Amino acid sequence: MYKPLQAFFKTENDAESVKADLNKLKTNDIRVDQLPDADHTLILTPLTYSGNNTSGMGAGGGIVAAFRQDDEGLEVDNDPREYTLECEVSEDDFQEALRIIMDNDGYVDQESFDK
Repeated sequence: MYKPLQAFFKTENDAESVKADLNKLKTNDIRVDQLPDADHTLILTPLTYSGNNTSGMGAGGGIVAAFRQDDEGLEVDNDPREYTLECEVSEDDFQEALRIIMDNDGYVDQESFDK
C-alpha cells in the first residue's frame, strides 16, 4: 500500500535532490513544482528524530516525526518554501522517505502527521 507524501523546500535544487533520492525507493508519480504564490497559511513542520534510539535510522537514530512546539533545542525556520515535491511512497519505505526529506531541510504539512 502507498501513502501520499508532500514536502516543501526553499530551492528547486533541494527538491530535485530529494526526487533523485526518492527514485531509489518504492514510489509513484514524483513531481516537483514551484508554488506561484507560496501559501503562507499552510502550517508546515520540520522533521526530527523521535527518541534517542541509535539503531535503524543512521547517526541520529529513532523514528522520523514531526517537530512539535514543545520540542527543545530546535529553531523554527520561517523562510519561504517555494517548491513542493509530491509523490506516493510505499508504507515500507515511508520512514526512509521522511529521513531523506529531513536530511535535505524539507518541511511537511502538519496534517500529514495528524491523520
